[in-house]
Amino acid sequence: MCRGELSVEDPRETYYQKKLQQLDGKWAGLDASRALVVLGVLHTHDCMHEVFSAELQRFGLSSSAYNLLTILEKQENQCLALHEIGRLMVTSRANITGLVDSLCKKELVERVPHKSDRRIKLARLLPAGCELLDHVTPIHTKLITELTETLSDEERLTLVALMKKLRQQALALGSALVF
Repeated sequence: MCRGELSVEDPRETYYQKKLQQLDGKWAGLDASRALVVLGVLHTHDCMHEVFSAELQRFGLSSSAYNLLTILEKQENQCLALHEIGRLMVTSRANITGLVDSLCKKELVERVPHKSDRRIKLARLLPAGCELLDHVTPIHTKLITELTETLSDEERLTLVALMKKLRQQALALGSALVF
């Protein structure tokens, strides 16, 4: 049986659906459907992250490491300032320095000085990093295709648009919460 045909029940889904039907006074004013949206997005992210992490771990990479390598691959000279990498990361950008250090140890990336500003730290993709990406990316692309094969073209476009609306709202609320 191929992955697309698997049907796996996740106990979290049933648990949260039951609990949201039994909202108590602490949750007064919360529409259960709104909570289901948030939990659904978080739950889906968690499930997809597990799949991608397991796949990338076979190649000694985390999702963040793969994300960083692909960012560098698309840059002119395959080189970019660490603060710019952090700005472009799709996954956690909490410790770009540590992530670059670990990729340097694996000789996939190197640190290079900025030509005019010593304060700016740069990372450059090395040939071994390019080779690893050449090997991993087709496998990663196939997994993305398999993960989304149950959605029609129209459903994928709708989902992307809906997630963008949620993301924009989250960014707006997040910037309002900055102290």
